[in-house]
Amino acid sequence: MRKIMTRFAILILSVFTVSAGATAATLPLMMQSFPNISSTTIELLMTIPSLGIIIFTPISNIVADFISVKRTILLGLLLIFIGGIIPAVTMNFPLIFGSRIILGLGTGLLMSFSQSLIVQMYQGSAQQKMLGLASVFQGLGMFVMTYAAGVLLNGGWQMSYWVYLIVVPIIALVAVYVPKAAGHVETSSQDEPASSKKVDGKIWMLALLAFMFNATFAFISIKFAMLVVSRHYGTAADASTLLGLMAFAMAAGGFVFMYIQKHWFKFTSAIGLGFATVSFLLLSISHSLFLSAIGVILVGISVSIFMASMIANINRMTSAKQVAFSTSVVMTCANVGTLLSPYFAKLISNVFGNNEAGFTFEAGLFVFAILLVITTIAGINYNKLEHDPKQDVSGHMKAQN
Repeated sequence: MRKIMTRFAILILSVFTVSAGATAATLPLMMQSFPNISSTTIELLMTIPSLGIIIFTPISNIVADFISVKRTILLGLLLIFIGGIIPAVTMNFPLIFGSRIILGLGTGLLMSFSQSLIVQMYQGSAQQKMLGLASVFQGLGMFVMTYAAGVLLNGGWQMSYWVYLIVVPIIALVAVYVPKAAGHVETSSQDEPASSKKVDGKIWMLALLAFMFNATFAFISIKFAMLVVSRHYGTAADASTLLGLMAFAMAAGGFVFMYIQKHWFKFTSAIGLGFATVSFLLLSISHSLFLSAIGVILVGISVSIFMASMIANINRMTSAKQVAFSTSVVMTCANVGTLLSPYFAKLISNVFGNNEAGFTFEAGLFVFAILLVITTIAGINYNKLEHDPKQDVSGHMKAQN
């Protein structure tokens, strides 16, 4: 029973890596409550947590060196709780704005460990299953939190922020069931003595790949509603409903990942990008809600497969001691990609002189197709990319000499 609860405690952390957007539906009502605050500033409440995530995800490993991984995760959850509920108890906008930054800082503290703990504590098929289930938990958890916030919204926008009370039992769950030594990697005298903060060149390639994927994938968030409305086959409400399908698609993608990882692990990233490429192809040519729904579902599946594959690749491409920090580097770059996506889309529009939403998806299709080719080639040569433990021993002997 304890093993099951430990797994559940680790998996549930994935939900809080994306919880900042759970209250997005409160924005229109907040604009009415703060007429003297610009709409752009209020909309920033949903994206400013990314700044905290970007800053604190790599710092989380330094914090963990001083207070342990478990305590760092608990601190992150506590900050998410505090930052999450402050808007429920105050109408002071600067304080609300600051609370969203606090929420981002907390998310950054636990983000890399929500994934690295899985690759450090589990091996083989158990690890593959856990990585897949992490995507399932993330998708379903985000849906539940968003739905709950929507129900609470009937009592006013402040009520929606009480959804973060869910963090309290999770803090207790982690405190009881996650081992004190979680995330600690034992090294023998033969192991590489190099710093756990070292990042291999292969990890930087994964980070660049994650950056490009997220920068392109986020076109869905910023351009999909405009695509549906501008092509006159649906309303903004229809687009919002279809985007809600992504949460379920992400959950389904976790199960797909488990199957792919078991049979074609070398090409997992390529397969995830294959789903993304087909998705953007469908969205580029779509003039119906049905075809767009298929495209949205496929891109949701692709996110789960691709991001889970990034974590699995980190485990195979670097030493156990470097997994946690390498994970934080890749996740940080992925979040930077999400943050810069609107500027990426704007740059594409300016360069080609085309502001149509459909053209943005055509450009995204081109980017995904290139990444698909690159990852396919990497899959063919995957054996050359895997980490060789013998290099650690060799490096240790050279350091001694």
